[in-house]
Amino acid sequence: MTRSFEYLRPDSIEEAVAMKAEYGDRARFWAGGTDMMLLFKRKKLDLDFCIDLSHIADLRYIDEEDGALRIGAMATLDDLDRASGINAATAALGETSRMMCTKQSRTIATVGGNMCHASPSADLSPPLTALGAQAVIQGPSGERSLPLEQFHKGVNQTDLGDGELLKEIFIPKASGRIAASYNRVARTVVDIALVSSAVCLRLDDGDNIESAGVALGAVAPNVVRVSGAEGVLSGATLEQAANGLAQKAGAESASAARAISDIRASKEYRTDMTAVLTARGVQKCVENLKGLS
Repeated sequence: MTRSFEYLRPDSIEEAVAMKAEYGDRARFWAGGTDMMLLFKRKKLDLDFCIDLSHIADLRYIDEEDGALRIGAMATLDDLDRASGINAATAALGETSRMMCTKQSRTIATVGGNMCHASPSADLSPPLTALGAQAVIQGPSGERSLPLEQFHKGVNQTDLGDGELLKEIFIPKASGRIAASYNRVARTVVDIALVSSAVCLRLDDGDNIESAGVALGAVAPNVVRVSGAEGVLSGATLEQAANGLAQKAGAESASAARAISDIRASKEYRTDMTAVLTARGVQKCVENLKGLS
């Protein structure tokens, strides 16, 4: 039996929000469509209306402003790659985007789509969370924001309410003396992560680590922010981070992982690799920060 839906093309964010409010659960927003079309073809998704966001120019941008970074929800993975030179945050995000899917797909797949699909193994979620990103949401009642780790509620579940869409990813302190790193294990170059870890370190004026961000992917229903590892690293010198604390942060991350065994990897492997990848991320950030000193 042929399955079909009605195609809608709003010209503005407000029009898109109004359409979603009108049609409710019968409608879905279309970003890049790389995940949604697969679900539709596999009959795991039903919709009567498709609201295409790709023609809304106000949703596609990557801008640095007063040390903060704003990434529009319709910015593509290829846009992230090409914006790598803006600052340390975009350098890490650009490197991450190059690990994802194929070059052709990266010109279509969007940041917002990746965030709203809310896969436990999504590659962008850990580095954005480690960087302290916030999700900016717009709906019928206006605009609101919340930390990205609160935006994701579980497997394919977000905090979006009726009629709301993800407008922007906002990183408050994306420039200055910071370094970020994302590491993962995957079966193939373009495969989704079996386990992943992201680290972000910020220096104060005295070459000490002012703050740290550590986030894990594919070891829980959604991204895991590791406050224990962040506490280990915050306030330390770069030398301390490189000599002992990197491994301690890795151990804290392994303790925070809630991995399961499945057809792709065992719980034990994921847990062990969480420690390894986090320690590697700390070491890489330290090396990059030493180059800034």
